[in-house]
Amino acid sequence: MKRTQLRHALVAVAVGAVVLTGCSGGEEAAAEKGSAPSAADKSEPQDKPTKAEAPASRDVQIVKAGVEDHQTWGPKAYVVHYEAKNNGTGAANYYAEIEFLDKDGDHLGQTGITVDKLGPGKTSTGDTAPLEAEIRNGKLTDIRSARVTKVDRTDP
Repeated sequence: MKRTQLRHALVAVAVGAVVLTGCSGGEEAAAEKGSAPSAADKSEPQDKPTKAEAPASRDVQIVKAGVEDHQTWGPKAYVVHYEAKNNGTGAANYYAEIEFLDKDGDHLGQTGITVDKLGPGKTSTGDTAPLEAEIRNGKLTDIRSARVTKVDRTDP
């Protein structure tokens, strides 16, 4: 009797894992894999995303970047000036990764920025510069450009 109960429990766990795996797919995962979503993914009506559902990557942008003498980052520092605008309907925390590139567009390293409890429709500006330890594939003086590569938006 115990063997049957154990077998039923294992089947339930396996079915649960399949269901969870299926739920994590959707159009985004299908696009990453290069396949079209299944008919099951499209069974519910698809509304156009609202402004609140826009990708968080649109919320953080580099305004200006380059070498400058900076009060905080020092003389001849590569400084990135950024802007975060909450395009959602509620307050949000942001984490963004900024990648630094050399003259050939090759990855030198990255740093991260955070913006906390930004209200809907509000904008926050700031600046950052990479630390020597964050540049692993060259030197600070090799940096020629920067770009935002990742943005995570969470509720406060």
